[in-house]
Amino acid sequence: MKKSLILSALLLAAAVPAFATVGVYESTTPEFLYNGGYSSEAIRLIQYNKSYANGESLRSQEQNKSRKRSVWTKFLDYIDPGRDDGKFFNRDLQLNNPGYDDL
Repeated sequence: MKKSLILSALLLAAAVPAFATVGVYESTTPEFLYNGGYSSEAIRLIQYNKSYANGESLRSQEQNKSRKRSVWTKFLDYIDPGRDDGKFFNRDLQLNNPGYDDL
């Protein structure tokens, strides 16, 4: 009786960490990533990639935001390629006719 009690206690102790696993869906939520120390930009890119893989239209909403920028900000984006123009991860590469955007 004592051996079976000790054996069952050991099996229970070994099975407890298995209940603490984190699934893929939970590990890609913004709250989980923020608590894990990821930056807001990394979280945004992970959400874009997840929505693209699931066939959602999150990218088209962001593309419309980047198209509605003023002429002045578009000019500054053209002059300084280091500026965030809102097109990163939101455009498709056209390799047959490369332009300055494909650098």
